Amino acid sequence: MKKFILLLLIGSLPMIFSCTDQRELLVPIPDDITFNELQLSPYTHVVPDNGFTSGGITFNTKKNVNGTYSGFAYSNQNNRSFVWSDSQAARDTNLFSVYTAYRNMTEVFAVASANNEAETYFTLPQPAVIEHMLVANTTYNYFAMNYGANSGTSIANPNIPSAPKAIWNTFAPGVTRKLNLTGDYYKIVAKGYNGNTLTGTVDIYLRCTANADPANPTFSFLRTDWVKADLTALGAVTKVTFSTSCSYKDGSNNDLIHSYFCIDGIRLKK
Repeated sequence: MKKFILLLLIGSLPMIFSCTDQRELLVPIPDDITFNELQLSPYTHVVPDNGFTSGGITFNTKKNVNGTYSGFAYSNQNNRSFVWSDSQAARDTNLFSVYTAYRNMTEVFAVASANNEAETYFTLPQPAVIEHMLVANTTYNYFAMNYGANSGTSIANPNIPSAPKAIWNTFAPGVTRKLNLTGDYYKIVAKGYNGNTLTGTVDIYLRCTANADPANPTFSFLRTDWVKADLTALGAVTKVTFSTSCSYKDGSNNDLIHSYFCIDGIRLKK
């Protein structure tokens, strides 16, 4: 069952905080759709042939002939180190890994590749309001947005300072700078449908600099952990589709930050 960490601070007097008194208590999260019934070996992922179902919600997957996919895979990979070699196996450790500030505690989660909105969706058996879901950056996208391209210089690994210096790269094609300019953003666009009727659209920012979000022009952040995304504005839905958008584009106006993101902990309103 999905678990999260509550820090219980135990001291000699109530409300007295002490580092030595902290301990972890694992508490179940009730009724959330968590993907944890999907079986995976440690530190692996699956791109299924015909989608998958978790908690009654069906997630679409479309495999492409070039080895990529649209829609959803599922994974339990959590990697906060660099990719040190330009190989598909090395890149996959980041494509299917969630980037979290500490060791990921959510077990299995879904990884979206939302390059085709018509193929990136999940469906519900009957109309329901989605109270929220958890979203996070993949390690692949976090590196691209936070570090940009490699200069060719050997550097220390900021996540593992004791590791040998090496030349690293995000391996994100076309990326030559960090996403750190005023107005830079990377967001998920979730659209709700009840049958064939569009019920609403919600923007979920995973990278936001000043003036990027019209509703919150002072916000500036790059997500380094799971964050709750409120989807109640979509109303009662039977289908939610996903796409992504970013401010960093190539000469043909295509996004340079790939449409990867992670989701977990979907909660339906009762």
